[in-house]
Amino acid sequence: MSLTPGTRVGLYEVTGTLGAGGMGEVYRARDTRLRRDVALKILPDAFAGDPDRLARFEREAQVLASLNHPNIGAIFGFEDSPAETGRYVRALVLELVEGPTLADRIARGPIALDEALAIARQIAEALEAAHEHGIVHRDLKPANIKVRDDGTVKVLDFGLAKALEGDAPAADISMSPTLSVAGTRAGVILGTAAYMAPEQARGKTVGRRADIWAFGCVVFELLTGKAAFDGDGITDVLARVLERDPDWTALPANTPTAIQAVLKRCLEKDCRKRIAHISTALFLLEERAGLESARSPLAVSRRRRLAFAGTLMLLVGAAAAGTSMWMLASPASMPVTRFVIPASDAMAPSVQGSDRDLAITPDGTRLVYLRTDQLIVRDFDRLEATTLGSFVSPRGIFLSPDGQWVGFFDGAGTSPLKKVAISGGPAITLTTTDAASRGAAWGEDGTIVYATTLLATGLQRMSSEGGAPTVLTRPDRGRGEADHLWPQFLPGGQALLFTITATTGGLDNAQVALLDLRTGNYTTVVRGGHDARYVPTGHLVYGAAGTMRAVPFDLERRVVTGPPVSIVDGVGTSRNGGVDMTIASTGTLAYIPGLGIGAQRSLVWVDRMGREELLPTPARDYQYARISPDGTRLALDIRDQEEDIWIWNFTRLTLTRLTFDASLDLYPVWTPDSRRIVFASQRSGTQNLYAQAADGTGGVQRLTDTPSAQFPYSMMPAGDRLVVREDAPQRGSDLLLLPLAGEPRPLVQSMFSELNAELSPDGRWLAYQSNESGRDEIYVRPFPDVTGGRWQVSTGGGRTPLWARTAGELFYRSADGAVMAVRGESGPAWRVTLPTQVLPARYWDDSGTTGRTFDIAPDGRRFLMMTRGVNDKSAAPQIVVVQNWQEELKRLVPSN
Repeated sequence: MSLTPGTRVGLYEVTGTLGAGGMGEVYRARDTRLRRDVALKILPDAFAGDPDRLARFEREAQVLASLNHPNIGAIFGFEDSPAETGRYVRALVLELVEGPTLADRIARGPIALDEALAIARQIAEALEAAHEHGIVHRDLKPANIKVRDDGTVKVLDFGLAKALEGDAPAADISMSPTLSVAGTRAGVILGTAAYMAPEQARGKTVGRRADIWAFGCVVFELLTGKAAFDGDGITDVLARVLERDPDWTALPANTPTAIQAVLKRCLEKDCRKRIAHISTALFLLEERAGLESARSPLAVSRRRRLAFAGTLMLLVGAAAAGTSMWMLASPASMPVTRFVIPASDAMAPSVQGSDRDLAITPDGTRLVYLRTDQLIVRDFDRLEATTLGSFVSPRGIFLSPDGQWVGFFDGAGTSPLKKVAISGGPAITLTTTDAASRGAAWGEDGTIVYATTLLATGLQRMSSEGGAPTVLTRPDRGRGEADHLWPQFLPGGQALLFTITATTGGLDNAQVALLDLRTGNYTTVVRGGHDARYVPTGHLVYGAAGTMRAVPFDLERRVVTGPPVSIVDGVGTSRNGGVDMTIASTGTLAYIPGLGIGAQRSLVWVDRMGREELLPTPARDYQYARISPDGTRLALDIRDQEEDIWIWNFTRLTLTRLTFDASLDLYPVWTPDSRRIVFASQRSGTQNLYAQAADGTGGVQRLTDTPSAQFPYSMMPAGDRLVVREDAPQRGSDLLLLPLAGEPRPLVQSMFSELNAELSPDGRWLAYQSNESGRDEIYVRPFPDVTGGRWQVSTGGGRTPLWARTAGELFYRSADGAVMAVRGESGPAWRVTLPTQVLPARYWDDSGTTGRTFDIAPDGRRFLMMTRGVNDKSAAPQIVVVQNWQEELKRLVPSN
């Protein structure tokens, strides 16, 4: 099929031709909704008469779309719609990557060693990220790799060889598409002949070691300007792959021995002797070739740490043994040293994802971090870590200026603020906060400043000995301020840094502000940044777009004196801007790598016996999930990428984007007929309510227009009224009843926070969450006359209620995250049984959020839950420690 410029394909308008290949025609196109240029890869016509193959491809494409890495060409989605030509078009929507391919570059001759190794490193990082997700490229070659003008490498067509299953070869062997060889079992993909691993040539199933072989071929070609295995035809090439070694004498004379060793290990014909993980090659490229200064700090990634767990633990021991001498020596005379606390460690870290998860003592000798319900202390002069005890749900770690006390929040919502001696002992409760924590700092004057999610207050201050807090700041809604978060004291204790989030634009519009504690005035010092820390080298270090950045800062004048510089890519970042990094005054940095902002979670069915069935959905930053009343679809609030509402179809196994506005869309609620979705959106500046057809047809209908933020919770069985939450300044969170055509009326209002209201299936009872007792509990009232009674359901804490689709059974999350159940008898009063545990506290429940993260099937037999990552140990978080880091910081960001 040939498409001409101006042809419309669904939401896309073709603007030009990019090329053709065995995998289909590729066109430049314009996304008419998002107003961005993309590439459309038209699928072969073979899909038209093979619905099973098309469905299988859609599932594969959804998995591939989960890849999110700066060196991987992104897959935005799948377009399956008629074109204006009258033909039906099926196409992948891809990131449009400008620049020549490596094949074009190599055609001009060998590439200089330094540039070739820089390109090789980025290719390896792309492979590493894909392999972590269980995705093998299968067709890596120079023609599938582009180099942009800024030097960024983009690896294209990840996994498409498997998804498309290949077509006939082209005449040019080195540029040929994936080859399918007759006689091999169906589904085994062989790849391009000149870059094909021996096991591929023999028709065996391929894995990541085939990619490592292809990587070796590509690097060899970069350095020499010619293929590692060539010939006059496919048969000759395959024979050389199986029988001969590359011409190692063709490598430039200045190729380091370490690089030659990497290539030889990549091109071992016996895959058992070949390098098993691309992380190994990446490690050798960087560490042994002396490329430390050019590396990305995130290069020490999850998979590589697993591959090098033994080696890296030796580095930990060596670094620990030398800590005392390092402290006594001049920092400038010591090299930068990196090591990790690996996932295989018996006391490996865990990440809550809503607050800071680690802190380092000012002298840089001890690191405190979370492990599930424990606080762990790792002394760098010891090989074993110790625990400070078990707690309810610790989060938000911060330390006293002398490093002798650990402060933390313990629990969800209105959680206690506690402290415990770093040497051990009982925890001391200082106060109970008004909402979920969002950062805290301990000043030299013995005061603690902390932030919560309560919109009516900003920063609060109290004594480190306990007592009632006082309000320091309140967000100015008139200036577009949403929250004041992430406080951090400046030296001297007379001023502190904090983050101002915006009512629109998300973290891109966040600001780092400086509060003068003597006057109470604050000013902006950095725009587009969040969660800043001061470093004694004269710098501010902060988060921005999932990276760590630094700017020179004059402490005396309290002003930034230079431009920002990115210093760490992919540092772990929560949705509300908390950055998992900590910096000692002596120059040691520790941080938790991540994929930037957001998290990776999977969806799983769990029945009442605890049996699990993983849904074939890609790992994404799922937040809230709602099953349609008819049980056929799932509405998902996904916070990565464009922060929109998506629909998962249980029958077709497809994930489709529903909302397309650039603002945050969240909290989906189905109408009883399963035809429409009501959701909250910031597209008007304030979070109001909107509705849209669940199949994506028609326009978006605005339901409310108020200055207060609103969130939908539950729809009346008749579908004419909606229970919503409204967050009003100075009042907190209340519940309203909103007619879909009319004015809202108060439902439950008080000086406390009422959240997560759910109507029973018969519409007679209202369950909700309130902190009126001093902690979050679940209550039930009659409906619509909510004044007719009130009964507490939970014991020992509870949040996010959920009714079974048949009346009489109510579920909720306990304080520790377990799913609890109670049964009630309808009558003049709602009499309830004692709570019993249905599911353990092993499923993801970001208790720092304010919404329900689980749902139940219409038949009541199984729950839809969320798990972290893809049920793979490699998804466990790691901590990277960089000693003498201040020297690298001063070199990368010179101060004035």
